[in-house]
Amino acid sequence: MGAGLAVLSGLRAFLPIAFLALYSRLEFASAPVLDDTPFAFLEKPWVIAVFFALAVIELAVDKIPKLGRPRDQVMQPVKILLGGIVFAAVMAPEGWISMTVCGILGLVIAGLADGARGSFRPQATTDAGPLIFISIYEDLIVLIGTLLFVLVPLVGALLALFLFLLIYRLRLRRTRKHKGLRILKG
Repeated sequence: MGAGLAVLSGLRAFLPIAFLALYSRLEFASAPVLDDTPFAFLEKPWVIAVFFALAVIELAVDKIPKLGRPRDQVMQPVKILLGGIVFAAVMAPEGWISMTVCGILGLVIAGLADGARGSFRPQATTDAGPLIFISIYEDLIVLIGTLLFVLVPLVGALLALFLFLLIYRLRLRRTRKHKGLRILKG
């Protein structure tokens, strides 16, 4: 569950942590119990409300193509940090060692997801239609994914493995693409 939520944090920073906090407060399905952990503050109603408000702002700003580059530069460290926090919060009831290790893994996973998201998105042009549709699809993936990962936590680990395979394939494809061109050889 933590790995999947870290992947989703690479797409949308605030939705996964807001839903994790809400699910934990409502004691929903297999959501982690954050009481008596360093992440108990996430279950407070005002914290949940702030995260959902920030999520709505993020969703709205993502639909404005002209703000794409500055938004990505500001949000990239936030996404990576929240990915680590989400993964660590999921593992917090297990102890501080697993929480620390998973927090670091969450940072890496969220960073890779943000990088993959950036490589698939086309650059902003005069036609903003495709960017808005991609943004809406990302929103739907995050909304459905957070619910799915709480109900079936193993699916989150499978999504993280898929992300690593995707990044590997993208890098392999980029190296093969220019391999035969003499002008690009050093």
